[in-house]
Amino acid sequence: MAKVIIKNNKEMRDHLGLHDKLPKGKTFPIIPPKGYIWINKKLTKKRRKQIIKHEKFENYLMKHKHMGYKKAHKISQKWEKN
Repeated sequence: MAKVIIKNNKEMRDHLGLHDKLPKGKTFPIIPPKGYIWINKKLTKKRRKQIIKHEKFENYLMKHKHMGYKKAHKISQKWEKN
């Protein structure tokens, strides 16, 4: 189970949530260490819960279903709202 850490907006560079399976590069210049999910402090508690759900599921799809980020992200966006 990934450990969730709340980070300030400056550290998050305006991302709502980040996990360790994201592709490092221009879009994601910083990636959490293995086993961590970072969540932006600026979010409400309700939105944090949604983003945590999204990040965990997206991470699962990328790690266990071998999906690329874009496909996993799109599926996770639909799933987090249920």
